[in-house]
Amino acid sequence: MSFITLTTDFGTRQGSDAVLHGAIYRIAPDAVITDLSHHITPQDIREANFVVNNSAFFFPSGTVHVIVVDPGVGTDRRPLAARIGEHYFVAPDNGVLTACLDRAEREDWSTEFVHLDKPEYWLENVTMTFHGRDLFSPVGAHLVAGVPLADLGTPFDDPVRISLWGAERHDDGSVVGEVIYIDDFGNAICSILPEEIAHLSLPDDVVVDICGAHINGMVSTFGDSEYDTDTLIALWDSSGYLLVSENNGTGGKVIRPRPGDLVTVRSQI
Repeated sequence: MSFITLTTDFGTRQGSDAVLHGAIYRIAPDAVITDLSHHITPQDIREANFVVNNSAFFFPSGTVHVIVVDPGVGTDRRPLAARIGEHYFVAPDNGVLTACLDRAEREDWSTEFVHLDKPEYWLENVTMTFHGRDLFSPVGAHLVAGVPLADLGTPFDDPVRISLWGAERHDDGSVVGEVIYIDDFGNAICSILPEEIAHLSLPDDVVVDICGAHINGMVSTFGDSEYDTDTLIALWDSSGYLLVSENNGTGGKVIRPRPGDLVTVRSQI
């Protein structure tokens, strides 16, 4: 069985997301297509990094991931296909694979890249504004249909990488990160990992500062019975990162964080 995922900033109202399915089925009618997300914030390459890296590697080895968050469509930016570990990616070479490449370095996975410069693997008529349909989806379909990566283009070894999120430890022991992503519940996923605050006394003796609010201590799960509805709580998200939530509620009543807002974890002492 051949799996392919789609991640775009197209939305679903116009039907552009569904057209990608059609372009794939014309070439690989037996492909199993999963829509990871078509609601990436328009042109937000950093957000696409988070969503793809947080999701793609749960699929079986050999899955092809097509990513179309492409503010440079029609320019001289390279279209690429890549193997990262045992997964394949088709995307613009604009830094959208940075988080996956960082992960590959941490996990010691091998990688390879090709510049998609062989039009025989694209649709016959390629427009300047819809490479998702005309180029990326067909190439993804050829991959799941069995065309070797090396046949799709010219090898290269310098994919574009962009600055992503991180955390910094200060001299006083506090750790400063940023909001990476706001989920559909209004929860703020922040760029701080457990090991980055392991020197602090968890979970009770820390303060999380975000958007002018102060959260004393951390909890283990949503809906902690000791807290009233809409009380701000901090806990570890399933992605592994620090998460700030409004208990038993939907974010936005207490604070309205946005990606890029600073988050600090410090000792109460």
